[in-house]
Amino acid sequence: MSTPNLTILLAEDDPFTRAMLEQILSDQGYRIKMAENGQEALKTFYASNDIDLIITDMNMPEMNGLELIRRLRDEGNNLPIIVLTSNLEIKTAVSAIYSGANAYLLKDENIEDTFVHAIEHAWDHYQLAREKHRLMIKLEEKNQELERLSFLDGLTGISNRRYFDMMIEKEWRRAKRDKFPIAIAMIDIDYFKFYNDSYGHQAGDDCLKQVANALKEGMFRPGDLIARYGGEEFVAVMPQNGLKGAMVVAERMQQNIRQLALPHRKSDVSPHITVSIGLACMVPDQRSQTAQLIERADTCLYSAKDQGRNRICHSE
Repeated sequence: MSTPNLTILLAEDDPFTRAMLEQILSDQGYRIKMAENGQEALKTFYASNDIDLIITDMNMPEMNGLELIRRLRDEGNNLPIIVLTSNLEIKTAVSAIYSGANAYLLKDENIEDTFVHAIEHAWDHYQLAREKHRLMIKLEEKNQELERLSFLDGLTGISNRRYFDMMIEKEWRRAKRDKFPIAIAMIDIDYFKFYNDSYGHQAGDDCLKQVANALKEGMFRPGDLIARYGGEEFVAVMPQNGLKGAMVVAERMQQNIRQLALPHRKSDVSPHITVSIGLACMVPDQRSQTAQLIERADTCLYSAKDQGRNRICHSE
């Protein structure tokens, strides 16, 4: 595979070898930049923005090829580097490979036959490595997106039960460590079964989406979470929030639901969609568990329903 459009930096201190290699590269259509030692090669590299590949002799004054390679690799430059060496320097050439060179090439009578092939091979390998890196990044992005989607409720677009289960444990441990309160709200759409029976499941799905968004809009703090708990039930997690602050959030949620003004002719409490909310707040200690907080909020939710729905009941 020919690569005539490459710009190659050639670092070689021997004038005869440099002239010979320059001629070979020119005949193949490569663009060439020359340096007589490693220090000059480094300056040329930093002064340019178009160098694709470096060919460097091993033994040069001021800075040898091995030091040049190490400097480039230590600074994060990963372009292909080919080392020119003699038979007596094979061990050093191997050291160059370990330092980051892509290949080494013997300066012998066959160099005219192997020189261009070595360049093409190094460039092809470099391109394959870049493509592999690009694909790995793309795969990682896809995996992150799949993980993100696995934590979302497919219908409403808010967090799902799985994400809630994970985050409540995480926030509980943090609250236990730092001794701050954590509040949760269990939220249920009143008479939702009757709504589905009356308006149909498609309307019911649309209702769930609008309610989920209204509940989400009721939460302003970045650390707060709203999730679909199951069916027509939602749960809100409010770290570092006491009962007073949680009540403000719950009241804002109910206000947002009222502003939706979704008709509900089968409701016994309102001509529009309403929600019942159960609030609970705890400062975790070494003996308490998240299940206790969830159970308290759930009990309060049932109290709200028993007391006529469309209301907030709380426990502390």
